[in-house]
Amino acid sequence: MLKNVMNKRGNQAIASGLLIAGTVLLCLCLGKTISVHPYVPLVIVISFFLFILAFIHSDWAMGLLIVAMLLSPEIDLGGLSKQQDITIRIEDLLIVVFMFGWLARIAVTKGLAFIRKMPLNRFILFYCIVFTIATLKGMITGNVTPLKGLFFMFKYIEYFIVFYLANSIIQNEKQIQQYLKIFLFVFVIVDVYAFSQIGHVDRVSAPFQHGGGEPNTLGGYQVLMLGILLGILTQVDLRQWKWPLILLAIFTLIPFAHTLSRASYGAIVVMYLALIFFSKFSTKTFLVGIMALFLVLFLVFKPDFVVHRLVSAVTPEYQENIPTVKLLGVSLGASPSARILDWVDLFQTWRTKPFLGFGLTGVRFVDGQFIKVLVETGLLGFVAFALLLIVIFREVFKIYKKTKNPLYKGLSLGFLAGHAGMIAHALSTNTFIIIRIMEPYWFLAGMIMVIPYLEKMTVSTAPSKDPEEQKAYLRNTQFFLNSSGFPLSRE
Repeated sequence: MLKNVMNKRGNQAIASGLLIAGTVLLCLCLGKTISVHPYVPLVIVISFFLFILAFIHSDWAMGLLIVAMLLSPEIDLGGLSKQQDITIRIEDLLIVVFMFGWLARIAVTKGLAFIRKMPLNRFILFYCIVFTIATLKGMITGNVTPLKGLFFMFKYIEYFIVFYLANSIIQNEKQIQQYLKIFLFVFVIVDVYAFSQIGHVDRVSAPFQHGGGEPNTLGGYQVLMLGILLGILTQVDLRQWKWPLILLAIFTLIPFAHTLSRASYGAIVVMYLALIFFSKFSTKTFLVGIMALFLVLFLVFKPDFVVHRLVSAVTPEYQENIPTVKLLGVSLGASPSARILDWVDLFQTWRTKPFLGFGLTGVRFVDGQFIKVLVETGLLGFVAFALLLIVIFREVFKIYKKTKNPLYKGLSLGFLAGHAGMIAHALSTNTFIIIRIMEPYWFLAGMIMVIPYLEKMTVSTAPSKDPEEQKAYLRNTQFFLNSSGFPLSRE
């Protein structure tokens, strides 16, 4: 009992400290930027109301954040972002404000914690420490521009803030159902928007993309969401939702094909194979049958734009200053050749600073998450990043195997498949730093990592639970007690 009281007081003290420190830092930043743009005072007023929203109705705030992840425009700070090659979006503001609002709620409410005890914590902390030290070292040596380095450090940490926000705010299954509905609603909007671009642009992309669009970003996001969607479809009795979601999955393949993203094409194959591998036997046979049917249809109709895009990867063409690279005896096209040559060159660069690298943004842009992590954060950062990916896989797999709840099983299975797809996507793209992919990814990860707590934290089956903790649980779940969710059937 004494230990529980001390833990609660510790959580409140930590939340209060973080809130005070964050407020001071925010005030300093506002004082620095208040003259940059005349709209800054308006942003401050809006932020205040968003803070109140996060404090009173945290679920509404998180729903708004899910929408903003894919449907928010950039913020223009008087050209500051463009001069520093920095992209600032509405959800950046929302994440910070919502975090302060939730920390304020934790500070005044017993039984809540911003960071729950879980295996991921130490690996997230290890990775954050390494890339922070590497970047600070890069600033000292002149490899990293201070403003740009600090911004990218915050962007990396911001993804983990999304993870901990989702993980700490979710208190019951109905919240997961509601958040999944919002995710699917946004997914539909993004797909329809991308579909509307077909015939008007060479390669489709998501809304509000910087610099005219990033097809690889849209493709990676679609692979992740298709993994979640297929995982739920194979595990949950959705009744009237079943066919609309099947049609959504089929419809998604049309704009997905028009991204012409070879990284995404490879990622969706890996995602689907992972889905087959981890599914139960009866589901495996069905999924294999669907894959066989798709391959037959692809060979019969042979969509020219997709075939041409795939063949171009192994079709040598002359391009000035780009020698043709041979891989396993196959001559590659100009784009893959240039990418591999770039990796080799950066690998040689990494050897000059092997342990901590050059710091975030300390080297030129490169397409390839793993070589980027190696060169920017060194061998220590690469190990920390790899361990984090491995632990995520291990923990999600444990949840998938242990849970009997069909929704939890489908969500964890879909994320397992999506996680495998993201790793494949990251081989030739900077997947794990792309905002439009990583914010949904880490929110979904937070939803899944809270499942063990949800299965333990039920009022009806916990007679020995601390009364104060039960009261806190009821206060945070009462909003959703009467809300509707997916029609589920238990196994």
